[in-house]
Amino acid sequence: MSAASNGDGASAAKFIPKNIAPTQEQLAIQTAVDNTILVEANAGAAKTTTLALRMAESWSRGVPPANCMALTYTATARDALAAALSKIGVPAAVVRQFRIETFESFARAVLAEVDGGVVPTRPTAESLKATVWDAIEAIAKDEGERCRAELQIPSLGDNSAVESFLRVDHSLKGRMLLALDHGDSPITPELAASLGCSYTHLRVFKAYEQIRQPWHLDYPTFRGAFDATYDLAALILKDELPANLKAWPERVRVLLVDEMHDMNQAMNVILTRLLEANCFFCGVGDVDQVIYSAAGADSKFLQGEIKRRGTRRIKRLALTSSFRFDATLAKAVSRFKRKPCVSGSAHATKVATHGYADDAEADSCENQIVHAIRQWASSREKLSGFAVLLRHPSQSVALENALLAASIPYVSRGFDSYLMRPEILLIRGLLAVATDRFDSIDDPQTRRKVVEAFVFFCDVNIRAAGLDHLSQRELLKRAVDAVCDNPLILRDFFENQVLKGVTPMVANRLRNAVRVVQSESGPRLLARVMDALRLDLLAIGVFVEGERREEVQGNLLGLMQLADRFATPADFFLSLNESEVKLRGLRVAPARVVLAHVASVKGLEFDHVALPYLRQGEFPGPTGTPLEEENLFYVGITRARRFLSLYAHRELPSAFVGRLH
Repeated sequence: MSAASNGDGASAAKFIPKNIAPTQEQLAIQTAVDNTILVEANAGAAKTTTLALRMAESWSRGVPPANCMALTYTATARDALAAALSKIGVPAAVVRQFRIETFESFARAVLAEVDGGVVPTRPTAESLKATVWDAIEAIAKDEGERCRAELQIPSLGDNSAVESFLRVDHSLKGRMLLALDHGDSPITPELAASLGCSYTHLRVFKAYEQIRQPWHLDYPTFRGAFDATYDLAALILKDELPANLKAWPERVRVLLVDEMHDMNQAMNVILTRLLEANCFFCGVGDVDQVIYSAAGADSKFLQGEIKRRGTRRIKRLALTSSFRFDATLAKAVSRFKRKPCVSGSAHATKVATHGYADDAEADSCENQIVHAIRQWASSREKLSGFAVLLRHPSQSVALENALLAASIPYVSRGFDSYLMRPEILLIRGLLAVATDRFDSIDDPQTRRKVVEAFVFFCDVNIRAAGLDHLSQRELLKRAVDAVCDNPLILRDFFENQVLKGVTPMVANRLRNAVRVVQSESGPRLLARVMDALRLDLLAIGVFVEGERREEVQGNLLGLMQLADRFATPADFFLSLNESEVKLRGLRVAPARVVLAHVASVKGLEFDHVALPYLRQGEFPGPTGTPLEEENLFYVGITRARRFLSLYAHRELPSAFVGRLH
């Protein structure tokens, strides 16, 4: 983008935005004449709005929107950028012409043209599990293995081994280590050590990729969650990307990257190839928001790893002042992250810490939050401006029940309502069998999910006389359809398919759980059902990730606490169904409180942010790295505009709270 300089390395702005008055820092980025701009920004410093200003400036100077492309890491950031363009006054018809995508969606679009768009996706760890075991079996049976003493073959069914491998898979692909430096190197223990993984993991990785791509990079049999980015980067490195692809923006004149702190090497390979068009480039990010390092995310790409190519003049700019919150929160952020953070906000931000106790219902964390939301609503504030950010999805169980009891509409981000989680659906299914009231679940889709939960957790093998020619997948579909269409046959399905189609041990647990529901009552009934069912063992068998298995325990604990309020299993079952009906009714409200996982709100802001359950062992949690736990908390507190409410345990408060003061 060429423009006449005004003498200080920038040109006069042609685009005049609505609703905001750009600062000098924003104007410098909007009008810079250098063709490569890297911007480091603090949270709340209007990164996304500034990128939108740069895009609007290019459009005002004659760059067709179709020749302007922006890439992000998450779909949330992608949507936020489109919203920012509209907010500053770019016409809706023009906004739609800009190409705004995540790296993964862009890679999928390009590869769809290469492979015909027929490659299925397997987005979850559970959907990849069988292939991982096929790869493990392949290396175990490889008679040509020269370093067998170095192999440590896990026991079949050990999901922790699958989780460990998938971590290595994401890291190797995100960092592109094999493709960059060791593509033709023999697989040896020494190579594995240099890559930071075990020899077993490296051998499984190669076997897994051979199953996924048995012929060529162009024709994989499936792709995992971020495999499209990796596959496209690999084609680029091998110089095998076909020429003249319609999905490839050969005429891109302006290229931008939001969330550049989340970039990994695979994304950098794609970015480098795009920059060969000699286009203008602007990347923005915040080095303290890196939370995906397990997938190779590294702030080095924002801090200077981008290659100087041809006539590129790299200029570093900054967005230092936060417009989201005032000096009070800015000072707290500075203390927490030990870095300068200043405020340019015209509005005040109130930061308050509240103590909560486990043994006093009126003083509970969720009741205090309900009270705060009611006060917020009584002040004629929009409910959508109030966000409750959770470190763990299981923390939503008690909170959702409190919101439902208070008839407060809410929407969840980053997780499903606890009522729709597979382990809860399984319990609802067992209660339905025991009470013979499946028809009280009025939504056909929920009934379907309940039946699918039986299949998912219990590995049901459907048997049907005269239908031996059908696959197990088709038989399962027919069985699920039949029960959903006629809820009165759930008990028959349970007795004749579930109990007969699982292992004797699982069948015995299921029978015992139903017997407890039918014959016992009183306090801790659900705890006794859990003891009979041993859902914790079922979860170990189906969920790959240890954190997800921990979430199962948290969800069930919350459910057991709720169940103690009811006299009979039937009452409890009906209450869950009524809660689902009530939740559906509240979802039609024009404004709803946001109940979200912290990681899912990067790039967003809310007038009032509540961070509950700030207790030792909860936040920071035991599963994340210390730095990423710190960065998650930083993300959470910096979403607030006018109010930040921290709810810390009175006796065991999170250490993060103390660091703010």
